[in-house]
Amino acid sequence: MADPEFTATGLPGTGWRGTLRQIWQARLVRNIITTISGSAGAQAINLALIPVIMRIYGPEAFGVVGTFQSLTIILIPWCALTYPMAIVLPQSERDARGLIRLSLLMAVAICGAVALLLYGWGEQTSHVLGIDLLIPYLMWLPVVMFSSAVLEITQQWLYRNQSFSLTARAATFHALIYNATRSGAGLILPTAPVLVITSSLYYVIHSTLLLVGIRLRREPSLFARGPHTPDQPRKNLRQLAAQYRDFPLFRAPQVLINALSVHMPTLVLASAFGAVPAGFFALCLQVLAMPSNFIGKAVGSVYYPRITQAIHAREAVTGLLLRGVMGMSLAGLVPFAALVIAGPWMFDLAFGGQWHTAGEYARWLAISEFAGFIGGPCLVAIPALSLQKTFLVFEVVSTSLRISAVLIGAFFFKDATAVVMAFAAANVLINLSMIVIVMIEGRRWHRRRSQP
Repeated sequence: MADPEFTATGLPGTGWRGTLRQIWQARLVRNIITTISGSAGAQAINLALIPVIMRIYGPEAFGVVGTFQSLTIILIPWCALTYPMAIVLPQSERDARGLIRLSLLMAVAICGAVALLLYGWGEQTSHVLGIDLLIPYLMWLPVVMFSSAVLEITQQWLYRNQSFSLTARAATFHALIYNATRSGAGLILPTAPVLVITSSLYYVIHSTLLLVGIRLRREPSLFARGPHTPDQPRKNLRQLAAQYRDFPLFRAPQVLINALSVHMPTLVLASAFGAVPAGFFALCLQVLAMPSNFIGKAVGSVYYPRITQAIHAREAVTGLLLRGVMGMSLAGLVPFAALVIAGPWMFDLAFGGQWHTAGEYARWLAISEFAGFIGGPCLVAIPALSLQKTFLVFEVVSTSLRISAVLIGAFFFKDATAVVMAFAAANVLINLSMIVIVMIEGRRWHRRRSQP
């Protein structure tokens, strides 16, 4: 007998189950569209103002700030040990607020320790690593780390409460204020210190906008004590730290490894060849990452629930993944091919002739970015297929490959372009390997589930 909740076409009927399903799906779609619209507005503002900022400051100043930002991004995963990412998980609101307090406590302790270490040994360490250009800005590092922790905590709290419209609006206003601040300060004094200081306000501006929005819209407070119920006893911070210890033990190292593998080339270029090549590379990463991140979020929003649904229904996911990879290939072929063919000309046109070499770098990085772009559907399938442990090992191996490639380019070939080419080649191999591994594991998973 047919399910009365579904029509002959297989679509939800008018029964209460079909109605609930339609409401849930509509809400999900609305949340996704809201989030993506905010990201799109922010990316549009970034793309519009980056050429202005690049023409104001020049490659050397941007090389200094790119090196500084790369170092902060590598250090940020240790700031609160990724405990903020657990805020969305507890059923109890009291536990969620307890995780907020735990995250802030960790951030204060770790950032304080980093400040002491930098005060005592920061200059000597910079000499050893060959990044003396960062010495004047070392004490800004703990400030940026702490503000990034505050931003992550605030965002995760808003995600928990499904306040997606607030996060979307804040993202757009943040992009406008942040880039306007850098541009306006540069018109007065276009120097590296000014760019570093204004760029350090990235997390401060964003978190401030979110906190003000919470207050104005009367969203649930981060710090108010939640209701106490007898069946949900209050947990202290030590108990919460133990319950969610997977985050500092596994998630934090994984995020750290990924950040190191992506941003380490900027540090190597700055150390071996100076601020200008590092600036070229940092600009390429920023420009190429914006459209990829935007489309990647959209793909993740669509594919992750679809793949999860297929897994629950014991459907074959390999075909679904293959169609996704082919679709991404068609979507990205023209823009990435344009960068490969005319990268130097496009960078000259957008940023000025002093950024011509960055366009040469972009040619190689566009190839590696395309390989990562088409692998988006496979990337979001990793947690759905329970492959986290496998890909933690994969992350370690791929990071080792990236580091080896960069070091060979820097110290064997002793050429900045060789560093970029080696990094791009390693990324192509890593991303294509990821696609193949996920495809194989998806087929194996289906075979195991299909066995009687």
